[in-house]
Amino acid sequence: MDLVILAAGEGKRFGGDKLLADIKGVKLYQYMEKIYKKAYDFDNKIIVGKDTEILDYYKKNGFITIYNDKPELGKSRSIKLAVKKLKNIENSGSVLFGVCDQPLLSSETISKIIDEFQKSNKTISSVRCKNRLGNPCIFSSEYFDELLLLGEEEGGKKLIKAHICEVLFVDIENEDELLDIDTKEAYYYVLEKIH
Repeated sequence: MDLVILAAGEGKRFGGDKLLADIKGVKLYQYMEKIYKKAYDFDNKIIVGKDTEILDYYKKNGFITIYNDKPELGKSRSIKLAVKKLKNIENSGSVLFGVCDQPLLSSETISKIIDEFQKSNKTISSVRCKNRLGNPCIFSSEYFDELLLLGEEEGGKKLIKAHICEVLFVDIENEDELLDIDTKEAYYYVLEKIH
């Protein structure tokens, strides 16, 4: 299983680079790296970002780093940059896509989606709480070419809808795990939840 972390968002609604926000004495991007590290021993680890501080940190922690010079083109650009890299290296045949602004996501949930995906005969997996889909999600390499065709603001959900029979939904109890820090309100909410 390979890992791709998408970390090139512009943080417009947050009013700045949310990945530099403090979570329990470390920056959000550092906090997230520890969650993924604890969850699984990934084959290839890739991060796509726009901030050299973040990319340098992840490089020191064994990641292949990809600089996204045009984050304004939407999340699909980061997905495509990562997929192109995976196609050019010896990849594991499946990749978990995660984000860098989801600090209530547990390592146990990441481990669970990987474990259940690997035991299944499905080719896509997504975390779900009630009827809400969220990150992380997994795609087998057979979808790489389709991921490269995504429009600007499109993401993996487009493929999930198109190939619904191929999707393993992994249900979780706590909807907070799906929360992205997109606003200051979400950030303060997270700070209250993390002890």
